[in-house]
Amino acid sequence: MIETWNIVSGCERISPGCDNCPTYWEYHEKGLNFHPKERRDRLYDPLKNLTPSVYMVAAGSDLFHEAVTVNFIQDAFKIMRQADWHQFQVVTKRAERLEAVSNRYLDWPSNVFAGIGLEEGRYKWRIDCLRNVDALRFISFGPMTGAMGKLDLSGIHQAGVVVEHWGPNPRDVLPEWIDEIHQQCEEQGVTILNKHWLSKETA
Repeated sequence: MIETWNIVSGCERISPGCDNCPTYWEYHEKGLNFHPKERRDRLYDPLKNLTPSVYMVAAGSDLFHEAVTVNFIQDAFKIMRQADWHQFQVVTKRAERLEAVSNRYLDWPSNVFAGIGLEEGRYKWRIDCLRNVDALRFISFGPMTGAMGKLDLSGIHQAGVVVEHWGPNPRDVLPEWIDEIHQQCEEQGVTILNKHWLSKETA
């Protein structure tokens, strides 16, 4: 079972990949403040759920946003370690902070996966940051805004592609962009998460 654990609400644009963020547009339509906010009241939710589940951590936001304190991140990791019957997936575009905080303050449990969002080739330096995190590492390619080009996927365990099908103007993805990623994953021994290779038709 897939669950969301929205322990952070709100976010900020960091790249064109954020432009159609469904959470932003939901807040915008409701006139709500989208500035990042820690939701400490939700920290213990996974402990109350005894059914083994896959949790998407801070979906629609970013646990490693600069507005989120290290103390709060550490508290979230304590809960994830305790709830070892669940799997947690943490995805961020703020790869530099992911690397810095992880190496100084965090010990990643085996049930917590470290991931980066990657939307086009000019941001592939994020892979270097992810590689330096001592965890099971994965890349979520998307929402894609351009081709990736040649990738060094050494040290990456899993990858998937998410094609945008939300927001006011969903952007098309060229099939060759996905084929290029797929081929490089196969050549470099990266497990392809088929359920994450989404299209408008299958989402």
